[in-house]
Amino acid sequence: MPKGKKTIIKEIKLLENDEILINGKEYVILKTTEDIQTAKTMKISSNGNRILKFDDEKKMATIDVKRDINIIKVTFKDEERARLFSKNSDKNLILPEDIKEKIANVNSSIKAREILAKLQDKKSEKFDKQIGITIFYLIEY
Repeated sequence: MPKGKKTIIKEIKLLENDEILINGKEYVILKTTEDIQTAKTMKISSNGNRILKFDDEKKMATIDVKRDINIIKVTFKDEERARLFSKNSDKNLILPEDIKEKIANVNSSIKAREILAKLQDKKSEKFDKQIGITIFYLIEY
């Protein structure tokens, strides 16, 4: 769906775990509102989120396409390959001897970016001093 295109909502059903079914497709609710099932249209914003619009123009909700996203921690055994990876992000540099560990599974790219931001924030308690040196975090769809 191109950016800015409005879609009329014909069918909307609230599911479990902050999920919603709109016109037969599953979405994840990022920012909810009261009576979200009364949305009339859906529009794609400039950053790719879907914004639900209601009869009351002040009312709004934000959703994202439901996906299966893994956040992977890669620890390189060789610092030279890690340095090359930091420059060009070539996944061919990751060898079987390197340690790949799944640290999270999320259903929205926005939630994945939030987790990565916390891991890269020096003020965060989850910050790793080796990030960008021998440790890298990847998002796999």
